[in-house]
Amino acid sequence: MEEITIYKFQLETIIEALRLTKNIYVNDKDGGETCYDRQVKQAALFAENALNNDKDKKVDYMGNK
Repeated sequence: MEEITIYKFQLETIIEALRLTKNIYVNDKDGGETCYDRQVKQAALFAENALNNDKDKKVDYMGNK
């Protein structure tokens, strides 16, 4: 897998955009989770792990956040 480097502020901006997207679009209330919901949650977990220097940590597609 190819590794790239980005600035911390860029990663923080990505995390904020995913947080806003989750707040607007992700359906957590009625249990009717969509593929889009899972993708946003997974992306947010990947980004948070990267920010915490834990980029190799496994992230479940179903997400728990």
